[in-house]
Amino acid sequence: MKNTHHHIQKITLLLVRCLLVTIILLLPSSLYSIQYPPVFRSITVSEGLSHNTINAIYKDTRGFVWLGTQMGLDRFDGINVTHFPEISGQTVFAIEETDTINLWIGTDKGLIKFNRKTEIAETIVLDDKSLSVKVLFPDKKGRLLVGTSRGLFLYKDGNFKKVLLDPNALASTNNLMDIVNGEDDCVWIASNGGLIHYNIAMEKSQVFKNNIRGGFNYYTCLAVLGKTIYLGTANQGMLTFDIEKKTFAVYPKIGNGCIKTLVPVGTDTLYVGTNGSGIKILKASTGREVASMEHSVHENAICSNAVYSLLKDKDVLYVGTYMGGLSYTPTCRDVFSVYSFGSKFDSRNLNVRAFWIGTDGRKVIGTRDGLYYISERENIVRHYVAKSSILRSDIILSVRPLGNDYIIGTYGGGMYLLNADTGELSFFKSDECFKQHSFVGCERDHEGKYWIGSSYGVYMYDESTEEYINYNNRNSSLSINSIFTLRIDSKKRIWFGANGAVFLYDMSNNTFRSNVFPENIAPFTKSIRYIYEDKHKNLWFCDDKEGIVKVDEHFTKFEHITVNDFLPNNSVMSIIEDSLDGGLWFSTQRGLLYRKDNYHKIFSLYDGIPGYIFNPPVQRTEDGSIWWGNEKGLVRYIPQLSPQDPITLLPPVITSVAVAGRTLQSGEDLMPISSTFMEKLSLPVSKNNVAFTFSALNYAVTNTDIYEYCLEGYDKEWLTLMNGNQVSYTNLPVGSYIFKVRAASNPSAIRSVAVEVVKGLSYTLWMIVICVLVCLMLLYSYYGLLNKYKKIKIGLQEKMVQIEEVPKEKYQKSRVEEDEVFRIERKLMVCMEKDKMYLNQDLRLQDVANAIGCNTGDLSQVLNLYLKINFPDFINQYRVEEFIVRVRDKNASKYTLAFLSEQCGFSSRTSFFRSFKKLKGKSPAEYIKEEGIVLDK
Repeated sequence: MKNTHHHIQKITLLLVRCLLVTIILLLPSSLYSIQYPPVFRSITVSEGLSHNTINAIYKDTRGFVWLGTQMGLDRFDGINVTHFPEISGQTVFAIEETDTINLWIGTDKGLIKFNRKTEIAETIVLDDKSLSVKVLFPDKKGRLLVGTSRGLFLYKDGNFKKVLLDPNALASTNNLMDIVNGEDDCVWIASNGGLIHYNIAMEKSQVFKNNIRGGFNYYTCLAVLGKTIYLGTANQGMLTFDIEKKTFAVYPKIGNGCIKTLVPVGTDTLYVGTNGSGIKILKASTGREVASMEHSVHENAICSNAVYSLLKDKDVLYVGTYMGGLSYTPTCRDVFSVYSFGSKFDSRNLNVRAFWIGTDGRKVIGTRDGLYYISERENIVRHYVAKSSILRSDIILSVRPLGNDYIIGTYGGGMYLLNADTGELSFFKSDECFKQHSFVGCERDHEGKYWIGSSYGVYMYDESTEEYINYNNRNSSLSINSIFTLRIDSKKRIWFGANGAVFLYDMSNNTFRSNVFPENIAPFTKSIRYIYEDKHKNLWFCDDKEGIVKVDEHFTKFEHITVNDFLPNNSVMSIIEDSLDGGLWFSTQRGLLYRKDNYHKIFSLYDGIPGYIFNPPVQRTEDGSIWWGNEKGLVRYIPQLSPQDPITLLPPVITSVAVAGRTLQSGEDLMPISSTFMEKLSLPVSKNNVAFTFSALNYAVTNTDIYEYCLEGYDKEWLTLMNGNQVSYTNLPVGSYIFKVRAASNPSAIRSVAVEVVKGLSYTLWMIVICVLVCLMLLYSYYGLLNKYKKIKIGLQEKMVQIEEVPKEKYQKSRVEEDEVFRIERKLMVCMEKDKMYLNQDLRLQDVANAIGCNTGDLSQVLNLYLKINFPDFINQYRVEEFIVRVRDKNASKYTLAFLSEQCGFSSRTSFFRSFKKLKGKSPAEYIKEEGIVLDK
């Protein structure tokens, strides 16, 4: 009975797979660019959206995605959402651009021209009556067509012209919903009163109305494919209109019949957004549904079935919903792939520690979860683990072919032979030494003998006699037993990387020599995990902590390579040459790097690698493919084009700039224009802390990009940002710099901003005054100098008064919300009264800000403007009260006054006396005397 049930399960699974394959084959080619079923990432108010209802989606020529929401305009850069308060509170229905600076925004209150450079919104008055703008359409001749609730407006050369499609301005025909291109200088318009054909040049319109289903002519959207117009309605599904015959027809039923948006793709595919039934992908000519995308409990589904807007941009599908936010399919380049064999085997998420790709298509893959044997030709997948085989360890460290068999080395579980034909797994030899220990690699020398590295020294195995010799620290000059890797080079030298040294085996006298590197190089070769010989006969020794040591074939030239050169990480796992151009690939514990001559490129998750941690195994197969073992799968690279070939991608954009802990807004003195257009940033020396936030605008999965950045004049070289999209610099000296950033996957496209830190105007004025004073000292008598000194003293006193008044001016432009003030104040009380942070003598404003979860500027504002006290006085008042509590304790007489003050957080006797006098109006000694307290002297 159990076998029958299992058989039925297998048949059912097979039928499901066949059905899926059939569906995929029937999908139009335009669907192939999107993974199916697609994986969506969702953005909501939690990520910064102004509202979860998205009415419009538009991607501009610079690469930003603009979102029209129920409450305003948002900009999405693939990582962060920016809201523009200039349009807050208006429902945005349409977004378009006619140049690189201005965006046109259609809202429920009219038309807005938004300058992206200055971030200034200008309201455009179209009519003396209130109206809403539902559609914006740039035609073939550069005119902007504005579809409103009161007719059509044409914008050209700075002027608007009103066009009534029905003499009655309030007629439903003048309530326009969507516009698409027609023939020549014509457009088709969907309105609440029918389908309209409008000839712009001749200024003539023709309204087509249908008599189907009682003559329902309320259209919400339209799309054109070939000679057919597809019309969506609010609750009657879809209709088609034959452009040549001028006839309407009923379209097959789509979901619940409420159509919100239509997007034509290719020549015969239609994406349909419905209000309640998700997205339907149709073969347009027949109306047959070929795919559907709907909301579900699965986190990778669209966030709502009420789809209000759609945008398909190459491989990315953006979905705007009602009350669900934005969903989109993140991009991922396919430079690399993770090996799988149909539905039988998928290496993704397997920690691949060893493998071998055979010429016959056979693959033996060693992981931390056992051994896999795959034969695609025979349709076989075998999995060996300790629980169900003779394996004593599931951690596989090495796989090497031995004739028709494979040698399998494990971690602590011995060495095995795998017979590929029978699938039998047996111990390499019956000797006990091969049933324990760790075995890490195997190399065959010119005599046909196999050299095997292990945790118990080195084994030399003669296949012809089946005899072996073990070299270890007891019977040979091999002083270290733990071997990590081995390599036989073209000069027949045998190299061993051990735990603490590199050994060279001398065949002439059967000895192992460890003093092979000069004293200045030897410290970088204590943990060699991989040894490689390139086509120039250079040897590369890869250390898991110290980078790489490169040595020429004569062992006379040594080069130590680290992150200070070009490596992304000093833990290097492997090196291999590219078969096409001879460039070198470096795998590390922080990613994969390609280098040729002076060009190098770091690859990220966006490029298709599944994880940044690589293991030592690497292999180049006969077809030129390169395979790596990765913590999350077996990675393959097919060198179709050189990794050097340029990629037509734009450089990253700087999406925001923060100075002194506060994000700058466009129009401020420090940033008069938007950071996305900014070319220069000038900072006073008093505000020399700056942070740049940027995005590659590739809309990949979050944190899959790697960025490289450099502040010329400050950084000595390019630095790598493995995670995140923000870098900061603090306490920049006075001077001129250039900040540069690039995506590691596109190193030729660089975004640059000039940065200068200048001395403030007040400093310059004081220098002038000092110079004048010096001159006067040479011209005037002692009496004159004395008067000048008095004047300077008075001036300094006035300056101090001005400085005390600065906080009021400083925060005039602050934008801390009232709720944030209450939150900071509440957290501040907890830090003082519960956590007693004031007891820390070295307590700084930054420390308290970090504990609260705010920046120092906001905390300083709350203290100065709301609590009417500066930071030192605020902290010292708690310290004084703590002193009073402690000095009144019955055991206080045991301690000195200085000891008690230090225990309360005061760093010096002077500051303690000054603070106590300021807050209590008397000295500590006077207070103690009045209270009758006696302290130890």
